[in-house]
Amino acid sequence: MKTMKSLPLVSLFLFFAEACLVPGAVTTNGTNTPSATPATLVTPMTLAPLRATNVPASLVATNAGATNTPNTNSPATSPSLIAHDLREIHGSISLPKEWTLLPGQLLEGDVLLATKEKISGENDPYTTGLSMTLDRNGAKDSNQKPTEYAMSLAREAHDKAGDEASPLRESQNGPFHEIRFDFPVAGDLPLQITEVLRANQKTGTLAVILWQSPKEKAVALQGLREAILASLTLDPEK
Repeated sequence: MKTMKSLPLVSLFLFFAEACLVPGAVTTNGTNTPSATPATLVTPMTLAPLRATNVPASLVATNAGATNTPNTNSPATSPSLIAHDLREIHGSISLPKEWTLLPGQLLEGDVLLATKEKISGENDPYTTGLSMTLDRNGAKDSNQKPTEYAMSLAREAHDKAGDEASPLRESQNGPFHEIRFDFPVAGDLPLQITEVLRANQKTGTLAVILWQSPKEKAVALQGLREAILASLTLDPEK
């Protein structure tokens, strides 16, 4: 299974035992990617954002022409974020202007990639950014409630991530139950990974998101990470 790209390869998600790897990502024992089964999202609904903490308010811009007054508590280098529609899934994500977004065809089993580096395809290497896949049938096929299914995958991923992984953390935002943890990945360029499992308790859909950045820059990029994760919205009815 694939995770976010870097110079080595990192497993995107520990979930389905190296199945559906994110192309070009750094390989590790840390994460799994749930299998994504083709499905169709239809009627656009009110979007529920990921809950995040300590997100600099100045990071988000509503459109490409918008700018914000920098928050004095934010790093001076923190960029404004530009909103991008994810039409296929009736969602959206906000990213720094210079970042690359490859939305893929999530309902066909593809992976969404958003990276600081300029990439043109899944096999291009990158060090900073996130990936996301959708699993629409895993909970139903395993006869589990969405939160139980997400927790079983999170525990498996957490065990494989090793002793340096942070404890699992849970939060609730509307119908979405989120589980997340962090872990390092050794290599020529050590990475810090944040794995997020976001289960829709109404529909059973599970979004698996992997953020990665160079370990030495993880603290400096924490505000940007949380702002991007908070901006990532999904349809609560699908």
